[in-house]
Amino acid sequence: MASNIAQNYQRVDALFNVAGILGDGGKTTPGPERSIANIERDWMEKTLVVNVIGPTMLTKALSPLMRTTGRRSVKMNIISEDDGGEESKTVDIPLPTDRPPTVIANLSARVGSISDNQLGGWYTYRLSKAALNQATRTMGLELKRQGTWIVALHPGTTNTDLSKPFQANVKSNRLFPVDFTVDQLLSVCESMGDQNTGGFYDWAGKALPF
Repeated sequence: MASNIAQNYQRVDALFNVAGILGDGGKTTPGPERSIANIERDWMEKTLVVNVIGPTMLTKALSPLMRTTGRRSVKMNIISEDDGGEESKTVDIPLPTDRPPTVIANLSARVGSISDNQLGGWYTYRLSKAALNQATRTMGLELKRQGTWIVALHPGTTNTDLSKPFQANVKSNRLFPVDFTVDQLLSVCESMGDQNTGGFYDWAGKALPF
């Protein structure tokens, strides 16, 4: 994917890492586990792949095309196909000039906050989002040097398949329509400044503790 974008567009202006996995509380999946006795290795590994490894590796692949400061080209491996199969070569990709800072948003969750954890449970989901928050913080320190801002965002409980198994306990005014959540998170991203990169914020723009 990165190779295709590099060849055809030479830029990425915003990246939203929104894929996530939670589970249904034991009906068909082990997660989110209410007890340490319910933790299963396969489910933990799957959760980490989707919630942490995927966003981190996608950011690694696309962040070179998000540079807005310093050098005006980046070296990338480009994969081309011909009758002989695939061929990989390193080429210089020119970057656009006079661009505003680029933005990466990692969809996290408040339950990933270590200092805010007062209830326990939800082991694999909590630790995966805590890891994503740490990745966001660490990448923020590095990527701001190339003019890319990155934040972790808590969307609130939104009416999606991920939250459906747990909506019965959510007050109606706290279950957000998808369009509302999207508008709120985009607003948070649009109001970002350099001081926000690497931070953790909710759907209303409020800073959350790590």
